[in-house]
Amino acid sequence: MPVGLHPEHAVRAYRDERPSITRLILEARWAHYRLTDALEHAPDSNAVPALRRFKLLHTGALVDILALRTRDPDLYEAARDHGDLLREVDGLALNDHPHNGLNHLRAQCARLHHHTHGDACRAPQATDDSLPPQRTFRRSGPRLVRQMLDTYAWANLGRTPRFPAVDVASEQRLHIMTRGLLLDWAATAAPTDNATAAAAANAGHALRAFDRRPTLSDPRARAYLLDAFRDFDDQDEDVDPHPHDCAGRCAGTGEVLTVLTWEHHGDGIYTAVHQEPILCYGAPTTHALDCATCEGNGFTYTPGYRELCLDGRIPASEPATSSVVPQDA
Repeated sequence: MPVGLHPEHAVRAYRDERPSITRLILEARWAHYRLTDALEHAPDSNAVPALRRFKLLHTGALVDILALRTRDPDLYEAARDHGDLLREVDGLALNDHPHNGLNHLRAQCARLHHHTHGDACRAPQATDDSLPPQRTFRRSGPRLVRQMLDTYAWANLGRTPRFPAVDVASEQRLHIMTRGLLLDWAATAAPTDNATAAAAANAGHALRAFDRRPTLSDPRARAYLLDAFRDFDDQDEDVDPHPHDCAGRCAGTGEVLTVLTWEHHGDGIYTAVHQEPILCYGAPTTHALDCATCEGNGFTYTPGYRELCLDGRIPASEPATSSVVPQDA
């Protein structure tokens, strides 16, 4: 395809702006960091709702453009979820608006950049019948995006005395890897995007420098990102695949789709508004009673919302009072 005419530019919301993947990552991780910082230091602040919307908008745009480029179904579902939650934040019920959440997300992105046409209509283009690029890593696209954002936030928060237990170097290294893999995946899906390919290579060089390894060529530096992440996967996840009839109900994928966020409507009434795949333990799970994050109730609360606590999940067969280490970055 001609330079600059990447799949996302066929959508009017992105066609005029033509944002780079690098810029989208910068905006999304900064928005995620600001919200995380606010929730950790002042969860009752009046700024939290605006920061939550800011994060939904920028993360949703990143996920949506990655989905358009890679044609990954998990990314598409995650983008739609971000759009639906953004509609809820903007006060639009799912049944009283003519457009779905993804259209709303794109419209808000266009308005952010002062474009008058924010709808999701596509410009005329030739049909692309080629196969989508295969992921070269095991983790789902949405989980990789979430991990990239989380590691950036905690690499920065961990530098403060408030969070002495955070391994800043480990978070920094994982952030370089996950950011580089997203850039590499996006560049592979659009071979004419030389800027994203160069950014992926720079991430590979940065990771080698972090690991105190000698400099390699750009292609080999990008390959090093994949090798390093495979090594991390081997240490971080179960080597044996989950069976199709896995007791954790993941159907062999190693991940289970779980509601993470509910909106509070008062009188103890909550409506599920966001779900994502999380790590399957291969068995039914419970929550540790001594979880430092939620004090054992399994949920954390911010004004207007309830969120599932992932830090204290343990297999139901283990003692519920055991101390736990966060499992989902």
